Amino acid sequence: MGTMSSPPDGDRFVAVHDSARFKDLRRHLQTFILWASVAFTGWWFLTSLLGAFAPGFYRRAVIGTVNVGLLFVLGSFAVAVVIILAYLRFARTKLDPLAEEIRADLERGAR
Repeated sequence: MGTMSSPPDGDRFVAVHDSARFKDLRRHLQTFILWASVAFTGWWFLTSLLGAFAPGFYRRAVIGTVNVGLLFVLGSFAVAVVIILAYLRFARTKLDPLAEEIRADLERGAR
């Protein structure tokens, strides 16, 4: 029964957390999250506001029983899919290489 001590190599992780590369990785991720959130929330608010304040526009028939409101709601799914695909590409091209460099440095330092 002793006191819990930090892992012997814990300082490595603190150093990585404070490094410029890790901060760059977090900045890239947070920037993408911000813009994706703004895009989807903006679309959602536009859809809601048009439904509340322009019901005549929303009820306008496009093809048969399909109206503008239905297209806007289905557009929300399309916006979500586009954001997902953009994130997958962004992660593969920007985030993964930075994370791989950081991981490789950590593994190199462990030996």
